[in-house]
Amino acid sequence: MLLSQLAVVVVLLALVTGVFAWMGARAVTDVSETEALATARTLASAPEVREGSTRASREHAAEPDAAITGPLQDLAEDLRQRSGIQFAVITDDRGIRLTHPRPEEIGKRVSTSPESALAGRETVTHGAGTLGETVRAKVPVYSSADDGAVVGEVSVGIHASVLDADLRREFLALGSVAVLALALGVFASLALGRRLRRETLGVGPEELAEMARDQGAVLRGLDDGVLGFSSAGELTLSNSTADELLGGTAGGSDHRHGVVPEEIRRMMAEAPDRGALRRRVSVGGRILLATAVRVSRGGVSVGGVVTLRDETQMLTMARQLESVTSMAQALRAQRHEFANRLHTVLGLVDTGAVEEARGYLATILRTGPIATPVEGIELVSDPYLRALLEAKGTTAAEAGVALSVTPDSLVLGRVGEPEDVTLILGNLIDNAVRAAVRGRAGEEADGAPGAGRGIVSAASGAGAPAAVEVQLLSSGSELHAVVTDTGGGVAPGDAERIFEEGVSGLAGGGLGLDLGPDPGSPAGADAAGPNHGLGLGLALCRRVAQRHGGRVWLLDGRDPDLGGASFAVLLPEVLEGPGDEPGGGPDATTPDDHR
Repeated sequence: MLLSQLAVVVVLLALVTGVFAWMGARAVTDVSETEALATARTLASAPEVREGSTRASREHAAEPDAAITGPLQDLAEDLRQRSGIQFAVITDDRGIRLTHPRPEEIGKRVSTSPESALAGRETVTHGAGTLGETVRAKVPVYSSADDGAVVGEVSVGIHASVLDADLRREFLALGSVAVLALALGVFASLALGRRLRRETLGVGPEELAEMARDQGAVLRGLDDGVLGFSSAGELTLSNSTADELLGGTAGGSDHRHGVVPEEIRRMMAEAPDRGALRRRVSVGGRILLATAVRVSRGGVSVGGVVTLRDETQMLTMARQLESVTSMAQALRAQRHEFANRLHTVLGLVDTGAVEEARGYLATILRTGPIATPVEGIELVSDPYLRALLEAKGTTAAEAGVALSVTPDSLVLGRVGEPEDVTLILGNLIDNAVRAAVRGRAGEEADGAPGAGRGIVSAASGAGAPAAVEVQLLSSGSELHAVVTDTGGGVAPGDAERIFEEGVSGLAGGGLGLDLGPDPGSPAGADAAGPNHGLGLGLALCRRVAQRHGGRVWLLDGRDPDLGGASFAVLLPEVLEGPGDEPGGGPDATTPDDHR
């Protein structure tokens, strides 16, 4: 890298120096030529020169008269000494010298042709003569009679050594500047190289290119969203998955203008130097698991990375699986109980006790196929809802909570979306059971019925058992449900907050706060699943309901009968069969009328 920079500096400097050297030499030469020509013109226009050349040209003597050459020689020598020129030669119209630095050359013809000057033309040439290599200027001398006749020439020369000395001075100055520029270039290259190595943490350009290619391949191949941040907390990169998870606000390739939720930026600021910070965040109807990690290289922080994973679908499937598992367990229990009863009937028939077998079957028809702890379960005919209620009733009974179906419940038709319907009802019933358990535990801890946040209202009576009531009604293809408990209720100010992700009811209990298992209560352990206590249950219920065009909301923070919270559910287009007929039956009502 450094050698490449130095090579570029040297090449550019050599090119610039060469250009300036040529321009300097050309300028020095032009100055010398101009000086020679101006001196020749000045001398040729002198009256003494014109008079002397006119007389010499008129006489055409074999040997110029000393009376003519003497004054001209003195004039030429004085000019030569004052202007620093090499020579100043004056001739007549034949090219015979009238002056010369060497007196013995006077009277001889000049060594270079005078034809151009005698023809009236001024010339500047470089050539060799009796005095060596010179830059010489030749101009015509006109007659003193002012008739325009050319009567001689003036030749002024500057020695090449003078020109060379000027060029050497120019080159010396230019060379000094070039050396200084080279030194500055080397210093700048070294400084730039050190800064680049510091900024790139010692990684060279080839490695940077390879890293960029690898980064692009990795980012495109990841199923998780990736956000890169600088050490100053600014977004520097994001892949397409992150842009999709954040609703197209991360910026994509133009990450500089991306909008990242403030909660994610705050996570990056709070991330530890070692390890990772993980949180669940809600963005645009999605539940995302965000993991923030700081990145350092060589002990220097270079920013951080936040990975995003969509947990909405995973959590939904987990809740659905939990509900389906509960129903399957209930169905297996029913099958086992039904098989036992069939064996009993078969034994009675085999022994000839026909009347006893007939009475036993009649009892089974009146009470249902299996004994269940859910009071009023016979009002529910849909197998999915019945299996869910029976499974939840068994779990609630183990926790000491009585689960019942209200007498005014009526569901006509069959559930067409069993996974989503059982997910919502199962979550609400689980929350209600936990709320009822905590309400009873608080009442016992305070030593008086109804103590501790008004767990059981006066209407429910002192020492009333923990209970959860479920009301189910149909209206055409709509399913309405209300779940009420005897827990501590929900404060009016928390009616919407409890539907936010991360809001947990561990601090106070009450329906819908998505309570985790109470370590001090075996019932709590029985009622809580592995995903409880994360503050996601109600938020998930609301999202699933909204996906069907329905809703889940807090109907009453403190029910006047049971004392706990009451939650309502409306799910359109989830019932099939007889329930498709409008009205659903003469006794069908809406959840708001269940009181």
